[in-house]
Amino acid sequence: MKTFFKKSRLAVALTALSLLSGGGAQAAIFEIDFTTSGAFNGNGSHVPVSPGPNTVFATAVFDDHGGSGPVTLTMSVLNNLSEGAYVNDWYFNVSSAPLTSVTFVPGGTPATGVSFTADCCKADGTGGNFDLRFQFPTNNPGELAQGHTSVYNLAGAGITANSFNAFSVGAGPGGPYLSALHVQGYGDSAWIGAKQGGGGGGAQVPEPATLALMGLGLFGIAATRRRRG
Repeated sequence: MKTFFKKSRLAVALTALSLLSGGGAQAAIFEIDFTTSGAFNGNGSHVPVSPGPNTVFATAVFDDHGGSGPVTLTMSVLNNLSEGAYVNDWYFNVSSAPLTSVTFVPGGTPATGVSFTADCCKADGTGGNFDLRFQFPTNNPGELAQGHTSVYNLAGAGITANSFNAFSVGAGPGGPYLSALHVQGYGDSAWIGAKQGGGGGGAQVPEPATLALMGLGLFGIAATRRRRG
């Protein structure tokens, strides 16, 4: 009987790890973190923005749910900008098949305008061409304020979270960029570009469910080895 349970635990562990290695769809998340180190301005002026250059103040998270449907984009503004500051324009790139629809998910703050064609939108006239843009109002109410989120589903043949891990066309000041956004509330508009290696950046990480599955597999193998010893 003990031998049976040992083999059962090992079988569960190996099954979990086989799913991770290609036996099943692996959902992925691509996250872009924004810090002020990627600040630029089309008129050549420098606009001081707090918090400092090493502090994340906004995030964009792309979740492809294992390729089972549209990619969910969650745009979030944290609570560490100066009082009264907010974000009103977000720009992203799409590396593979074009988007066919962009749909708002109720519960957050909706954008007043969405554009999604190749190289449709230029950040501040100098920040490179992007393929996807969300416009929020520049006044209260309606802006994407601190502590608020906006969620959209992005659909298109072959679109995954990693499709948005792409750089803008045209370098711009300090670019090219993975993404850019427009911060208001500092006396003059400030544009923040996220790029790998500085000015914010992107990282692709497994979904929490994938991490849990990996933990189950490793735990099962460890338990089996302990009993054998």
